Amino acid sequence: MILKLKNLLVLLIFFIVGKTTLNAQAIIIKDDRIDSLIEDKVKTKLVGFRIQICFDSDKNIVNAARTKFSNLYPKIDTYMNFEAPNFNLLVGDFRTRIEAEKLLEKILGEFTITIIRKEYIHLPRVD
Repeated sequence: MILKLKNLLVLLIFFIVGKTTLNAQAIIIKDDRIDSLIEDKVKTKLVGFRIQICFDSDKNIVNAARTKFSNLYPKIDTYMNFEAPNFNLLVGDFRTRIEAEKLLEKILGEFTITIIRKEYIHLPRVD
């Protein structure tokens, strides 16, 4: 009986609060430089392609593939990300699929897999 009264009281409170509308305002004060930093970050990433050359749940295997690739192609950036349960090793920042396919032909057979993936890339290096 007491439990039913408590439940009824809780429902009554939710009903009363639910009917009442609350108006609130939040004022955000921020430095104007934050917007320029965000714009710079957005400008440095664009849609392009990377080549996935390894994935494994053992990070040591992926690191070994990263070292091997970096020794063969020191000017091409490598990126490792974790997508449960595997670590993925992606290489390059290619603006077009054709650029990615050129490297793919060179490394075909050197690594366990070679898949071209559409990704957000950084601006390619100029050196």
